[in-house]
Amino acid sequence: MKIKSSKVWVDEAFVPAVVELEGQKILSVTLGDGEADVDYGSSMIMPGMIDVHTHGYGGGDASDGNPDTIRAWIPYYPHEGVTTFLPGTVTRSEARIMQAMKAIAEVDEEGIEGAYMYGIFLQGPYTSHDYKGAYDPYLIQKPSVEQFKMFQEASGNRIKMIGLAVEQDEGHAVLKHCVENNIIVSMGHSGVLYDEAYQAYTEGAKTITHCFNNMIPLHHREPGLPGAALSIKGLYAEVIADGIHIHPAVMNIIGTMKGKDRLIVITDSSRYKGLPPGYYESVDRKVTIGEDGVGRLASGKLAGSCITMPQSIRNLIELADLPEATAINAGTINPARLLGLGDRKGLIKAGYDADIAVLDDDWKSVQTYVMGKAML
Repeated sequence: MKIKSSKVWVDEAFVPAVVELEGQKILSVTLGDGEADVDYGSSMIMPGMIDVHTHGYGGGDASDGNPDTIRAWIPYYPHEGVTTFLPGTVTRSEARIMQAMKAIAEVDEEGIEGAYMYGIFLQGPYTSHDYKGAYDPYLIQKPSVEQFKMFQEASGNRIKMIGLAVEQDEGHAVLKHCVENNIIVSMGHSGVLYDEAYQAYTEGAKTITHCFNNMIPLHHREPGLPGAALSIKGLYAEVIADGIHIHPAVMNIIGTMKGKDRLIVITDSSRYKGLPPGYYESVDRKVTIGEDGVGRLASGKLAGSCITMPQSIRNLIELADLPEATAINAGTINPARLLGLGDRKGLIKAGYDADIAVLDDDWKSVQTYVMGKAML
């Protein structure tokens, strides 16, 4: 099958092209106009987006341990052009995390049609008490290799990324164990100082969880984790691009410092994504979702986002004034490379998986292909 548009994302630019799909792969990309089975006009044909940090949708959370949440989530994600994602658990009791691991593993084995669930992001419970965000401080746990092994076994070895306050990790034991086992370490929810953050980077930490949110502030004498994120060229840095979690000017700073190869945009979406604005009570918190799509506790503290990936990329361009290549790479090839999938996902290129998002001028989904199959 051949699809075409006057705006196909090839080599970091939108150009007229015809993309030929065969089975699950992109067979060829031919620049210019040509014959095609489907003509998408001037809609944008982009690589399918990859959300490495998302917690929930439609009233359910990955931490609930309810398989039905995951069953609804997988077919939903192509509706916003997402073709790969990692459901993210948060700070809960050990028993709840174990239940969540088993529920995600159960659904993964069912082979539900929709976005590719690459693995699990274990964001909690190894966070800092001082930078816990909206999490219950009584459920925060000291990093433990033995406990982590238990979580990993329950998941069927599906944990691909872990969030870690490395200053709480004695001897960086969990960090080193994860690196040795090819599990991505993301530093965040942390008061770690710059020198230790740099050490953690040299030991294998690869990325920063929602840069500037829930971490020691940047100071000119103690740069902390934000300073490490901005100055260490090899580190990836996540950003929540709703314009509220961080100011657009800070979005611009992070994007400018990380450039087109190390910025990663995430939704950090909560269970309230897809629900109308209002007041909601769940098992772990009471949240008001405003008209801006952001959750807030009664104290005013931010408690997750409801933003979509296309809107996130658009905001990087229009709010943060970043180049298209920086913004689009942040939601496609950069997360693919972080996950070790950069040789087959994240680009419109011959030989790559046929994971493709088609978006109109308002960044709304027209069609999404997951491994060559139309989802909408």
